[in-house]
Amino acid sequence: MQQQAQAPVGVFHLPAQLTPFIGRADEIQAIIRLLAEPACRLLTLVGVGGIGKTRLAGQVAAQMPPAFADGVYFVLLQAVESPHFFISALADTLNLSLTSLEAPEIQLLTYLRDKDILVVLDNFEQLLHSTETGREDSTAFLSQILVAAAGVKVLVTSREVLNLQEEWLYPVQGLPFPPLPRLSALSKEESDEIETYQAVRLFAERARRVRRDFSVVEEIADVVRICQLTEGVPLAIELAAAWTKTLRCADIVAEIQRNLDFLATPHHNVPERQRSVRATFDYCWQRLNEKERQVFQRLAVFRGGFQRQAAKRIAAASLPILASLVDKSLLRWSPEGRYYLHELLRQYAAEQLVRSPGDVDRIYDRHCAFYADFLHQRQADLAGSRQVEAAAEIEAELENIRAAWQWAVVEAEIQPISQSAHSLLMFYQLKSRYREGLEAFTQALASLRQQPATPEREQALAILLLDQGWLYIRLGQLQAAKEALEQSRALYARLDLPPPPGHSSDPFIALGIIALIFGDYAEAAQLAEAARQTSDRQNHLGNLAVALLLLTRVALAYGHYPEARQYSQQAWAIYEQTGARWLMAYSLNDLGTIAWAEGDYLTAQKQFQTSYAIRESFNDLEGMALALNHLGRLAARQDAYTEAQQYHQQSLTLYQEINDRGGLAASLEGLGTVACALGDYPAARENFHQALNIAAEIQFVPLVLAILTGVGELFLSTGHSHQAAKVLAFVNQHPASDHETKTTAQHLAARFNLDLLAEIETGPTANLNRMIEVVQIELAAVGQTEDEPPPVKDQRHAATTQPSVPNAQPLIEPLTSRELEILHLIAAGRSNPEIAAALILTVGTVKAHTNHIYGKLNATNRVQAVNRARELGLL
Repeated sequence: MQQQAQAPVGVFHLPAQLTPFIGRADEIQAIIRLLAEPACRLLTLVGVGGIGKTRLAGQVAAQMPPAFADGVYFVLLQAVESPHFFISALADTLNLSLTSLEAPEIQLLTYLRDKDILVVLDNFEQLLHSTETGREDSTAFLSQILVAAAGVKVLVTSREVLNLQEEWLYPVQGLPFPPLPRLSALSKEESDEIETYQAVRLFAERARRVRRDFSVVEEIADVVRICQLTEGVPLAIELAAAWTKTLRCADIVAEIQRNLDFLATPHHNVPERQRSVRATFDYCWQRLNEKERQVFQRLAVFRGGFQRQAAKRIAAASLPILASLVDKSLLRWSPEGRYYLHELLRQYAAEQLVRSPGDVDRIYDRHCAFYADFLHQRQADLAGSRQVEAAAEIEAELENIRAAWQWAVVEAEIQPISQSAHSLLMFYQLKSRYREGLEAFTQALASLRQQPATPEREQALAILLLDQGWLYIRLGQLQAAKEALEQSRALYARLDLPPPPGHSSDPFIALGIIALIFGDYAEAAQLAEAARQTSDRQNHLGNLAVALLLLTRVALAYGHYPEARQYSQQAWAIYEQTGARWLMAYSLNDLGTIAWAEGDYLTAQKQFQTSYAIRESFNDLEGMALALNHLGRLAARQDAYTEAQQYHQQSLTLYQEINDRGGLAASLEGLGTVACALGDYPAARENFHQALNIAAEIQFVPLVLAILTGVGELFLSTGHSHQAAKVLAFVNQHPASDHETKTTAQHLAARFNLDLLAEIETGPTANLNRMIEVVQIELAAVGQTEDEPPPVKDQRHAATTQPSVPNAQPLIEPLTSRELEILHLIAAGRSNPEIAAALILTVGTVKAHTNHIYGKLNATNRVQAVNRARELGLL
């Protein structure tokens, strides 16, 4: 806490302060530096009432005397309302006795001519609104002082600028305040950091004056919210803090949001216009002309700032009017071209707007229509080359968009809802804001369903149901998604209308995704092909590309890699044509998966890394997490388990942040597989257990089967061969097992010499849900006792010893663990196809590894390689 500075001898008439001054150290130094510049003769601290201009000027004045030989003079103008009294107040502060022999102005100028002083003029706005002539006289006299007295500098505090040529401006903003903390418990370090913010420090100090035991930590989220609602304005913070004597901070938050009059003080030794926030704002309102008042009250419709074009269209605000409101500290302009209205001022303006009943609905309708059109204009951009820019533009206007959407929902405005819904969906998906989007569309559906049935309403419902269905998919609520999408499809059929152009605007595509998740690949293929034909016929490139992606996924599930590549490359070509980088990431993941299946790990890695980079540029957490999972699985395939673990853990963290349950299950499955490979069986058990629960709950059938395959390997690694055989046999024969999962199960069985055909059951465990129940019971027992059965012998090494540790090899360039595996199988007489089958590799990959082995061992064939390896003790 910075204590109130004591005025040195050279500071005159500095007002005594009854409370400590907190914060503003950087501002004080910045102002002192400006006043030290020779060219800066007149500096105005400008800001809204209650922002702390007077206290700030007082602190500056207290630290300035060494720079001015004749001292610093603080002139209080709050009660001065005419130029004549201004001159008298200035003379009194300077201890100058005016005589009747000369005009007061001449006497003052003569006195100041040779002085080296700083004059602080506090509350100069009083003089700017006496009369128009008075304004000119007051500011003109300031100019005369600066011309006549070269050693005089003037520091002004005012709610509006003076508009003098000599004037330098220093806008005074609210005290810095923290972002709202997350709902979970904060660490001590996080709490301590929040308490360092100046707004929080001010609130805490003033609160402890009325409630000695007040603790920020106990009510930290509400204290931060108070600082946010007041936007760091010291007067508002102090008025709010005074209520801690009788109210909890949560109640103070509610009252601030409900009633502007709440922020008031009963203290009589406070200037009248500072006894409440309303009094401060009333003072400003009274000094606006009629046109300024009309525009100012209309600006209450905006949330989170606005662009000049929006203000012109919605509030009929001309540039001169906006500039005037900025000059009067009622608006703040930022260099990026946005205007901002303080939240408490916005509440005040909204009260004024309500008093013009003919204006209210018209202004809110304009606001709603403007931002619906704003979203619609960016629909093509969100699926094209301007995706990043369009998303950023929407992000900047998101608070206005939310307000406009809410108005449309409450008023059941069909046109703006239909016009903007799909752009809003795309934005929510780009930013992984699934829950917010789902709530918005659900509210709109409830509103429109109350309206009479018309073709326009039915089409709006079809659009909203589709968008709701997509977000249900993202959140793993697949049955709800399917119901919404089936309703959307039925409405389009009833209206005999095709779906509108766009990215994923055809319900057939979303229904195909659900079929894929349920493991019904034939149904997914049928829906995807229907969507492909419709979009191709209508030349809807966005839907066509996504239909091709869905066909790619079906081909991958069947293991038809050439067909998958063909579909994926067609989708990629469309995305290159349209410049849709965000969507390109999906194609890159698919192309990476194909390269991986063909043994081209380097290409696969590059594809996944590029996919991650694209989604990172959008700050798309879901897309980043998906790419990380791919990279983790690829690293695990190459025995880079530490790296794989890091990828999956990062992915898990991102999925947790956005609550993507399918992604969570996939990340946990990857972590379970890595833990099993590293021999950390308790961790593997726990990860598989959690993954299986989540995947089963959301009915992600292919993922359930992939997890069961991992569980089968864990059973084998811990000696539970019977359970492993039963699980792997079930996975192998299940129609929803994709090609990769089924192949993995078969290779595991071959490695451990299991007869899957003998294990196929037609009893209760043939049912997936029953199998999950049985596996969870058996999984719980893994690693719980010290007398675990020995691991089942891996037939890959049946005729060999275990590979040597690579770091112990007497080679300049040691063999990798994968190369050692292959070397042992070569020594056992296995052919390249047999090695490929045993290690789940392509023959081409085995050949590549074999050539590396030959090079490192200085051999040209298998016999030489084996002999050389034995000489070196590697076999």
